[in-house]
Amino acid sequence: MKKVFAIFLMTIAATSLSIARGSSDEISDYQSKSFTVQKGGLLMVDVKPGAVRIESWSKDEVFIEADGIDERHPDRLSMAQSGNNVTVKYYDRHSRNNDIRFYIKVPSNFNADVQTSGGSIKQKNLLTGNFRAETKGGSIEIDHIIGKVEIETGGGSIDAEKVEGNAEMKTGGGSIKIGLVTGVLEVRTGGGSITLRETGGKVKASTGGGSIKAENASAWIDLSTGGGSVTVRRAKYGAKVRTGGGGVQMEEITGVVEVTTGGGSIQCELNPGSSGNSRIKTGGGDIQLFLPENAKVIVEATINLDHGWKRHRDRYKIRSDFESDKYETDGDIFAVYTLNGGGSKITLETTDSDIRISKMSSR
Repeated sequence: MKKVFAIFLMTIAATSLSIARGSSDEISDYQSKSFTVQKGGLLMVDVKPGAVRIESWSKDEVFIEADGIDERHPDRLSMAQSGNNVTVKYYDRHSRNNDIRFYIKVPSNFNADVQTSGGSIKQKNLLTGNFRAETKGGSIEIDHIIGKVEIETGGGSIDAEKVEGNAEMKTGGGSIKIGLVTGVLEVRTGGGSITLRETGGKVKASTGGGSIKAENASAWIDLSTGGGSVTVRRAKYGAKVRTGGGGVQMEEITGVVEVTTGGGSIQCELNPGSSGNSRIKTGGGDIQLFLPENAKVIVEATINLDHGWKRHRDRYKIRSDFESDKYETDGDIFAVYTLNGGGSKITLETTDSDIRISKMSSR
């Protein structure tokens, strides 16, 4: 009798599960649509909510898959074509479904304008065309785009592997990682870190407080953070760096530098250009400057002494591998060095800390 009753309960459970699955399939399902287009058209996506994945392919066709849509309200999803433009719209203010996804394939030469209220946005494969994307909070990923890129997220991370063109990238607080941008680049985050592996055009990057790391810059770069550290390696045309208090490390820099930090130490390896003056200043950290032995520059170095510490002036020194023209300790500590007949000027300034000027060969 117990065995029969157990089988009966199992049958009821299986039937209930089947009914539940059937009910779920009835209210949330998959829809798709295809449009024949020509290269150079425009895909416009405006979904609330939903994650969006855009992948390029060799066909002259836009193919859309929408997964997780509530079939009880088919009017909330619209997929339509007008000329060479394709529009995808979805709106459900009551939806709490985090599994709504849009998979879209477009020709390899096509433009895209994507907006979502909070899901992530991802681009895959080589896409030639302008690309604009905005999400209120999800992450954004770029694989490879030839064209202008404008992306923004309310707080998610941004990861762009390769952009051949100008780019503007913003996030309210997430991190930003960039592999290569060949054109002019502007990036901004409210507080996350910024990593730039290679840039071809002028760069302006800022974060409210995260660290910044920039490498292989082929044009002038302008970097600022509210308080994080900054690292620059291999900048061919100089750099401007500002941090509220973090340390700064610069290697293989050519041209002019403008470096300021509220209190961190600064280490800079500079091959100065024939024109343009450089300035390196910290509110309190040590400064170490490396110069080529044949550099033609005038270096002026100052250690400001706080009033209460002037009697301890012997604690701080300006040291150099080059012979000084002037070294004064009557008030603040001040020294001048004229290298190889002089040229452009490099100004070094700190407070209650040391300054060291070294030959690159001695490093």
